[in-house]
Amino acid sequence: IGKTWQDRGIVNIHNTRSGASSHDQVPLLPEQKAALQAQCEVQGLYMVKLTEQKSGSEVGLHRSYTSACSLLEAGLMDLLTLNMDWRGKLMSVALGVQQQPSNINRNSQQGIKLDLSPSQDNLNFKTKVAMQQMENGPVPDTAAFIQKVEEEKKKVENGEVKDNRSFLAKYWMYIVPVVLFMAINGAASPEGGQ
Repeated sequence: IGKTWQDRGIVNIHNTRSGASSHDQVPLLPEQKAALQAQCEVQGLYMVKLTEQKSGSEVGLHRSYTSACSLLEAGLMDLLTLNMDWRGKLMSVALGVQQQPSNINRNSQQGIKLDLSPSQDNLNFKTKVAMQQMENGPVPDTAAFIQKVEEEKKKVENGEVKDNRSFLAKYWMYIVPVVLFMAINGAASPEGGQ
């Protein structure tokens, strides 16, 4: 897997916020498309390797794959999704196929048949590049919560809120000393003593 790599094209990202990008691709040679057909016959994979570069120096390496048969069935129409982080750095790459009707002839016994004639536009990849930005997750609304707590404190201070606590919860500080006093006095004077 991935023993031989051939240049397929270049993707230039112009603006990470808007997703503006352009790409130039080299058409496949008939032998390369025949090799892709052979890969399909053995249920193989088509792999892409992206080398990320900034200012001419290599920054990262990303790989993705799809089924060779799916790519041929889609008429070489593929979708390259570039997943970016919040800083605009490339995090991962996903390769998929665009399932649309194509001019590929099917034979149920021999699989997919391709027309490799150079007169047709069947040796060019029809790639769509999409950028996907990282999305922020939900954040707690702390300002509204703090405001609500402060309003409740003001209402309690002004006596606007009724105390909904139980009798024991309200007066435990008076009940506990009385119970302790009675328990200590009861242990100090034993019953039935002479």
